[in-house]
Amino acid sequence: MRIGSSAMNAAYTQLQTSGQNIANASTPGYVRREVTLQEVGNQGANGFTGRGVDAVAVRRVYDDFLLREVAAGKAAAAQDTSRNESLGRLDRLFADPATGVGAAFDDMVSAFSDVSARPSDPSARAAVLARAEVFASRASALDSRFLEMREATHGRMQNEVAKANDALQGIGRINRQIGEARGSVGEPNSLFDQRDKLISDLNGVLRSNAVIATDGTVTVTTGRGEPLVVGPKAAQLSLSANAVDPTQLDLSVVRGNGTVLPLPASDVGGSLAGLARFASDDLDAARTRLGQISAAVASRFNDQQARGLDANGAAGLPLFAIGRPAVNGSTANTGSAQFEVQIADASALQASDYQIAWDGSQYAVTRSSDRLVRNFASMPQQIDGLSVSLGSGAPAAGDRFTVRAASAFSGGLRALQVNPERIATALPVTTENGANNSGDLRAASVVVSEIGPTTAMPVTVTFTSASTFNLSGGGTGNPNGIAYTPGMQLDYNGWSVKLEGVPAAGDTMRIVPTANPAQDNRNARAMQAIGDETFVAGSSVIDRFAELVGDIGTRTQSSRAAADMSTRLHQEAERAHSELSGVNLDEEAARMLQYQQAYQAAAKVIATANEMFRALLDAAG
Repeated sequence: MRIGSSAMNAAYTQLQTSGQNIANASTPGYVRREVTLQEVGNQGANGFTGRGVDAVAVRRVYDDFLLREVAAGKAAAAQDTSRNESLGRLDRLFADPATGVGAAFDDMVSAFSDVSARPSDPSARAAVLARAEVFASRASALDSRFLEMREATHGRMQNEVAKANDALQGIGRINRQIGEARGSVGEPNSLFDQRDKLISDLNGVLRSNAVIATDGTVTVTTGRGEPLVVGPKAAQLSLSANAVDPTQLDLSVVRGNGTVLPLPASDVGGSLAGLARFASDDLDAARTRLGQISAAVASRFNDQQARGLDANGAAGLPLFAIGRPAVNGSTANTGSAQFEVQIADASALQASDYQIAWDGSQYAVTRSSDRLVRNFASMPQQIDGLSVSLGSGAPAAGDRFTVRAASAFSGGLRALQVNPERIATALPVTTENGANNSGDLRAASVVVSEIGPTTAMPVTVTFTSASTFNLSGGGTGNPNGIAYTPGMQLDYNGWSVKLEGVPAAGDTMRIVPTANPAQDNRNARAMQAIGDETFVAGSSVIDRFAELVGDIGTRTQSSRAAADMSTRLHQEAERAHSELSGVNLDEEAARMLQYQQAYQAAAKVIATANEMFRALLDAAG
């Protein structure tokens, strides 16, 4: 009877356990249970006969190695997926024709083609201003979208940190409950399931290491070993603005005693790492490339505009305003230095911001895009087209500064002119050949570098022979006997005239102010030619914009491939873990039949014992 009773209790426990498995087959984090049986026996007069079976424990079926693989895979998949999702939105932004900066630039150049054909046509001039407005508004709107994406990404990072802190607090609470359950009958399997699920949730946000002690409690650390949970005590994660660059967020671990320990980006992992990389790397790369293009285009058109005259004969005014570079000092600085940064050569600007550090003896200027470091003993310096100077104060050793250069240009880009007559389509000077010239002297080109106080002064070229000439006029010094060679250039008063042909003695040429600027299209043709120039760090605007779009596309494709790979690896780890620890309903149904039969057989043993006992009582009268 004792043997049958123990067998019935064991079978009943197995039935209960299998029923629990079936009931929680779809419960997230549930690990399949199985009953551990142990024979109960004794050594009697008739040898080792046995006394039945004992259900020693109900244990979870899991493998610690597989759990680690699942956690690591989840951290990698979350990191790649979060970055891929963000890059997908950025890629779709550039796929939208309404935001095409390259197309807007082409349209603006085409508008200059129209106005060069009809310089006096007010509608052609108005079209130039409209296209310039579209170009500026698209560039600044894109920059605004970049900032919106950054703010949204930072908001998601704050939400992810809140999730991680909830998981850390939950793990500490579970550790305490496991400790309180120590010494009770059986294992607190449901607490172990909750513990493992919280660890999995944490790794979706932050890559961590979990070491399970013999008592079932767990110690959680960061990738580099910084404690996050020890026993019931849990640290907190915190996001704060970077001391040097307030547009970036730094992740820190805050211990219970208030100690704040920075967590390097390389040790983060999980969705936080993917979001942080998008905000600090991918977005900045797109924003600085766009800023480089915007500043170069605006500066080049402003420069050409300043070389010409508008319809009223006035010097051309700037077409565009550009965002100004800014310098932010670290909150930890102890010096009083204030730096000033200006654009010195827009064609040399790089798609990057900069970091300045002073060690007490020299400045170290780091280009953020490629980490190139250049050292200078003093300021001012010209760096990649930027003029950097110490405006006031003095730095202290250890002071650091962030120079917002390329990332600031597009945000402040806007079209300035609203009056079509302000477009400088004309050059300030033109050439006139003498009426009695007998040679074929001609001006092959007239180029104006700048309009100065002497630019409009008439200058006369008088040939004394086919190979010599004299100059007279303001700003020339009236030199005589200048040797002539075809193709030579005269450079005076801000203009350059290229002479061609074979003159005769007595031939003359005059460089005089343009009589009717409203009808002159030479500067308009020069602005039309800007479309084919290579003035954006050695490349054309369209090539640089294609590089920008291509870079975003490449980043998106590589992040998608990484996300697909890490997701597959995570799914494989989950599958391996599920095969071992998951509930298979078909198997559980088969086990139910087996346990039911065992229960019925044990009941038959008890019934047989009852019949024998009753027969014994009957025989004893």
